[in-house]
Amino acid sequence: MKIIITERQHNLLMENLPSSIRRRFNFKMIKDHLDFTILESINPCDYSTVGDFIGEMCDMMVSDILYDYEYETGQSVGSKVKDDFYYFMVDNFADYLQEFYDKQCA
Repeated sequence: MKIIITERQHNLLMENLPSSIRRRFNFKMIKDHLDFTILESINPCDYSTVGDFIGEMCDMMVSDILYDYEYETGQSVGSKVKDDFYYFMVDNFADYLQEFYDKQCA
C-alpha cells in the first residue's frame, strides 16, 4: 500500500498538527518508538496483508504517542488531529513498515 501526496499536501498535513505536538515529537523519536516499543513485540506475519499491518502499526503509534502527549501536557486531542497524525504516520513510515513486513514474512 502506497499513498502518494504532493509536497503541498505534506505541508498542509504538518500545518494541521498542533505546534505543541510537532515540537515534542520528531521523526527520530517516533522511529525509535516504533522500533523498540512496537516492532519488538509484534509478529507482522500475523496480519493477513501488508496493508493491514501498516494500518495497525500506524494506528498503534498514533495511540501511544498521543496518549503520552495527553498525559504529559493534560491537553486532549480531537479526532481531526488524530486523523491528521495517522496520515502523517502512513506518509512517513509506510515504506519502512512494508520493508520490515517483507523481510520478516518472506
